[in-house]
Amino acid sequence: MTAERRVLVVYYSRTGNTERVARDLAARLDADLEKINDEAKRSGFLGYISAVYDSVRNVAAVIAEPQKDSADYSITVVGTPVWAGRMTPAVRGYLERTTGRARALAFFVTSGNTDAGKIVPAMEAIAGGKAIAFTGFNESELKNPAAYENKLAALIAQLKNRTQTAA
Repeated sequence: MTAERRVLVVYYSRTGNTERVARDLAARLDADLEKINDEAKRSGFLGYISAVYDSVRNVAAVIAEPQKDSADYSITVVGTPVWAGRMTPAVRGYLERTTGRARALAFFVTSGNTDAGKIVPAMEAIAGGKAIAFTGFNESELKNPAAYENKLAALIAQLKNRTQTAA
């Protein structure tokens, strides 16, 4: 992709599901990839409880400084797991830190069975912009190769259509 049509995929993942989607998206879109690093320890049972508690309270995590500037990309795709029906504290921290910087935003969520439409409005509000595309991957879609590929392909088609019309 040319500099004008570059895509950045940014994600946070605790268990690997969101990372899998982010890596697949980035590979198929020839996009840059950036992992959000939460400074809090979120591993183990106590880390999980702390993470869910912060999500419920809508607390933003302290995150490491992003290495890539979303303003340099035509589209920034942000991925988050769903914890207690909300985005993760790490993604909230990223969106707060980068509010208004992205030229165009897209989102994806991974969850047990939460509708992405319930998570994305809060992400849009914090990011300061409406998503050009979004989708969710639930537990059964993540486990079913055909369903996963169909959902991924649909999101990629929306993003490619947007990059072609922006060129």
